[in-house]
Amino acid sequence: MAPNSAVTGFALVRRWTVRAKTVVSAVAVVAVVLVALSIGLVVTVGRFQISAVDHSLDLTVAALAPLVRSGHVPPTLPIASNDASFTQVLSASGRVVASSASITGEGPLLGVETVGPLSTHRTVTNLPIGNGGAFRVIAETVSTPRGRLTIVAGASLDAVNRSTTALAWGLGIVGPLVLVALGAVVWWLVGRALATVEGLREEVATITAESLHRRVVVPPVADEVGRLAVTMNAMLERIERNDRVQRTFAANASHELKSPLAATQTELEVGLAHVESVDWPDAARAVLQDVERMRRIVDDLLTLARVDEGAPVIRQPVDVDELILDEVTRLRRTSPVVIDSTGVSAGRVDGDVEQLRRVVRNLLDNAVAHAEHVVTVTLDATELAIAFRVHDDGSGIAADDRAKVFERFARLDEDRSRTRGGSGLGLAIVDDVVRAHGGTVTIADDGPGATFVVQLLRSP
Repeated sequence: MAPNSAVTGFALVRRWTVRAKTVVSAVAVVAVVLVALSIGLVVTVGRFQISAVDHSLDLTVAALAPLVRSGHVPPTLPIASNDASFTQVLSASGRVVASSASITGEGPLLGVETVGPLSTHRTVTNLPIGNGGAFRVIAETVSTPRGRLTIVAGASLDAVNRSTTALAWGLGIVGPLVLVALGAVVWWLVGRALATVEGLREEVATITAESLHRRVVVPPVADEVGRLAVTMNAMLERIERNDRVQRTFAANASHELKSPLAATQTELEVGLAHVESVDWPDAARAVLQDVERMRRIVDDLLTLARVDEGAPVIRQPVDVDELILDEVTRLRRTSPVVIDSTGVSAGRVDGDVEQLRRVVRNLLDNAVAHAEHVVTVTLDATELAIAFRVHDDGSGIAADDRAKVFERFARLDEDRSRTRGGSGLGLAIVDDVVRAHGGTVTIADDGPGATFVVQLLRSP
């Protein structure tokens, strides 16, 4: 077959339906098995019948041997015979001494050279008797008072050939009928099985972004199709949940950006309406604060988007203690809160230096924003991990709210967060970045105040 023809044939097969492929595969496999079994059966039956013929010839020779040894052999052997069998006794020179009644008057039918006391059974053709078909023969030489004589016995294989041919024809007719019946049954069974799958497909096809609350009907039988329906419903549940989170995220992001934009617009409109009386440097500072808040929100959103995309972390050795001390130095210049960093010891991890800096900055900014007087920072290292702790002496976080603070746009104190410019994304970024680095961030139960604990694998 030409290469192009083979490729075309393969492409056609790939376009077959699952139903067609299953039926063709099942029929092909059973056809191969049936052919092998049929050949094996015909060969076995043929060998069994030839073995029966050989046994009959052995009995004939064994029955004549005593008579031949006695030396009193009549011209017509006293043994049953017909056109399908013969027996001859030959002298050492090849002359016919006696024969069965069916071949009286015939010359030697074949010359036999004996090997041992009993020669091997052989199949010969073109004997001068019968219809020229095959005969199974055996010869045995015995000693007599008149010298050595050879008993030759043979039987026609026409009956054996007819039975094996009939068996082969029967199998050749029954086999295709079995394959046709099998193909029909498999076609029907696969059609019934795929009907449920097709129903599931049609149901899923009708579910749009506006109807993610819908679910497919789970079949009552807990088979593969039933498990597929359960899996589809679980997938739809995840899609609906993610869609809800994304919509909420988009709405919250729009809301967060709307406030500084509206304040900026109002500041500019008032300034333009009272150009002569407005303190423009003061107005510029107010606008700049709103722009800075928008920049931080956009920066946070971009950070979360990169983390959500699953971008691989660029790993390199990072001295977390240096990041902590840098951020502490920055905050001490601008914050009235006392920051105690005496408990910071050396600790190195493999990770993205900028993302880890963002984790340290967000935790420290959060602690300073909620502390009354003191923020305590510690860093402990073991053989396997480091533990970075940030504690503030503020009002603390209730146990029921500790999981919520890591949600995006989460605020436990709405008015205070807005006053201090929080967007509700800082701790969410901490949680996402730490998990991307294979670590954990938790809130320890060691009040008063709040203690955030970040654990990361230590650099080898």
